[in-house]
Amino acid sequence: MKPIIAIGDIHGLNYWGKIIEAHPGCRVVFLGDYLDPQIYIPREELLQNLENIILFKRESPEDVILLLGNHDIHYFNEEAIEASRFDSYIAKRAKCLFLENQDCFQYAWQEREKLFTHAGIAHEWFTQEFHGDINAPVAIQLNHPSREQMPALFQAGRARGGSAAWGGIFWADRSELNDPLHGFVQIVGHNRVRDITIHEGCHNNKIIFCDCLRAGNYLYLE
Repeated sequence: MKPIIAIGDIHGLNYWGKIIEAHPGCRVVFLGDYLDPQIYIPREELLQNLENIILFKRESPEDVILLLGNHDIHYFNEEAIEASRFDSYIAKRAKCLFLENQDCFQYAWQEREKLFTHAGIAHEWFTQEFHGDINAPVAIQLNHPSREQMPALFQAGRARGGSAAWGGIFWADRSELNDPLHGFVQIVGHNRVRDITIHEGCHNNKIIFCDCLRAGNYLYLE
């Protein structure tokens, strides 16, 4: 088993390249949100950065995991809620990039008890809204939802402007994740933190927040 590097929300930042150089031989998990920068980044640089990440995945398909975030899916999925900073000027090119390389992206990734998604999974959301099976591989269920499970997957909770009690894996707010999925260690982005932040539940459950790339921080797992 290789060490794992988890990189939080990209939002156009290219610092991920230096992280990779500093940790050769690791498996790298990008937690999504490649577009819609929080600071000014020229659009050509923004799209080129996404293309470079896709190329990195193509060159090392087994060791690079590209998850999707809410700032990605709204460019190509009609069921997705439009997030802030949606850029209509790049929308067509972004849609093409994601659809032409859809085999490179996924909703979730799991290695034993470690579970990676963009925003995280509340136990109640998984059991009561998504109607998932806690005894079956969770990432497989999230990556291949049934038609009936799709609405829960994309829903936003009240903390993020939605109407649901809990957000799905693209929208879950930190305030909705006090009781993370039981029995798992989750690694997520989406909720901004200055540095890696850990919350432990009471059911052998833990969630690690990693949306801190803008501060130069990321997660290293032996």
